[in-house]
Amino acid sequence: MATTAGVGIVKPLSLSGQGVDSGLLRTAWSNDIEHEALQAEPLFASPFLTQAIDVGKDKKTKIPTDKLVMDVMPGEKAARDIVHQFISSLSGTGKFGNAQRVLGSEETLALKYAKFYANDWAWGVAGESYGIDFRELSQTQIYNYCKPLLAQWRGELIGLQARQALTVGRSDELAVAPISLAQPLNGNTFIAGLSTASQPSYDSTLATYENNVGTLLGTGTDSTMKLNVSNILDMADYWNDKYLKHFEWNGNSLYILACHPDEFRRLHKPSETDSWASYWKDAAAIQDLNKVIPGASIVIGDQVVIVRDRRAPTLTLGGSASDYSFTFGYMKMGRNDTRTTGRVANLNFNVNMLLGPGCLAKYEPEKPHYEEQKDEYGKYYGVGYFGACSYQLPIYDIDTPTDTSAQQETSALVFTSRAA
Repeated sequence: MATTAGVGIVKPLSLSGQGVDSGLLRTAWSNDIEHEALQAEPLFASPFLTQAIDVGKDKKTKIPTDKLVMDVMPGEKAARDIVHQFISSLSGTGKFGNAQRVLGSEETLALKYAKFYANDWAWGVAGESYGIDFRELSQTQIYNYCKPLLAQWRGELIGLQARQALTVGRSDELAVAPISLAQPLNGNTFIAGLSTASQPSYDSTLATYENNVGTLLGTGTDSTMKLNVSNILDMADYWNDKYLKHFEWNGNSLYILACHPDEFRRLHKPSETDSWASYWKDAAAIQDLNKVIPGASIVIGDQVVIVRDRRAPTLTLGGSASDYSFTFGYMKMGRNDTRTTGRVANLNFNVNMLLGPGCLAKYEPEKPHYEEQKDEYGKYYGVGYFGACSYQLPIYDIDTPTDTSAQQETSALVFTSRAA
C-alpha cells in the first residue's frame, strides 16, 4: 500500500485511477486576451504631417510646404473623383530698358490639373450571440475585440495605401472596378551608386520608362548600390536640380528619406565606409525636428532627414531587356508580409522613398463607419467596417501628356541592392 512518508494515510489515486477519462478533465481559460504585436504606422498617419485641401470652394488653400499628406476635402457632393488645379510659373524672358514695350508680348497663364479618385473599401469579422460555441468562446470575451481589431486593420491599411501610391502612383483599390485605373511606376527614380548623369530617364510610355529603369537596375554594381553619405548628397543635389520640393521648417530646406531598415542600420554603423561620418547631425538639434517627424534620427548635410521605415517596400525585378516587370512587396495587414527575403544581386532591391511636401493626396469622400448584419435568428452576426478612401501621387498634367509635361515634384523612389 502506497503511503506518504511520515503519515499513515493512503496517497490518493490520480483522476485516471478514479475512473475519470482524460476527456472529462476541466480546462480553465484566462479572461485576458492579447493582440498580436504588429508594425505601427507613425509617419503617414501622423496628424502633424497632414493638411486639409479645400477643393471647389472660395477659400484658397495652398499646397503645403511642411506636410506630407494633402487631405483633399470632398465638398458637399462627394463625387468619386475631384480635380485640383495647378498654375505654372511664368517663364517669359521679360522686357528691359526704357525703349521696350510689354503691349502685345504678354504671357498667357498655363494651367495643369490633377484628378484625385476614391473607391470603396470594406472588411468584416463574424461573431455569435448564443449557442454552445458562443458559450465556449465567451470565456475569453473574444467577440469584444471585433471593432478594435477592425480599427487596427484600417490603420495598417492606411500605411499600405500610402506606400502603394508612392511606388506605383495609386493605392490598390483604384485598380478595382468601377475606377479601374492603371498603376504606373513612380516617374521619379534614383539608383544609388550611379552617377547623376546616368539615372533612368522618364518616358510617358510606361513600357519604355520601366525598361529604362530595369536596364540600369539589372546591370548595376551591387557593392556601390547602397546608401552612404556620398550617395545621399548626390541624390539630394540631383533632385534639387529636378525641382523636387523641399520641406520648409524654421528656415531649413529639407527632404525626408524613409529608409529600409537595412540602409538605416548601415548609415548608423561607424565601421561602414562613408556612413554618417562628419555629416551627422542630431535631428533634435534642428528645432526639435524629431518631434514633428516621427522616427527622424539624423540629418545628413543639412539636407536630408533620415527616417527608418520598418514597413519599407522591396522590389523584385523580373523579365529581361525591353520587357522588364516590377513586383513590389509590402507589409500588409496583420502578418501578411509579401516583401522579398531574397538577397540576390541585380534582382532584389530595397525601396527607399524620398519625400517632399504634399507628396501624397488622400481623398476620402466617405468616412469609416461600422455596420452590423444578423442572421439565423440573431445567432450569427457580422461586424463590418466600411468607407471610401484612396491615396495617390499628385501628378499635374495637361490633357495630352508628353514626356516633359507631367509635374510630379514631391517624391522619388531610391533603389538600393538587397544583396549589399
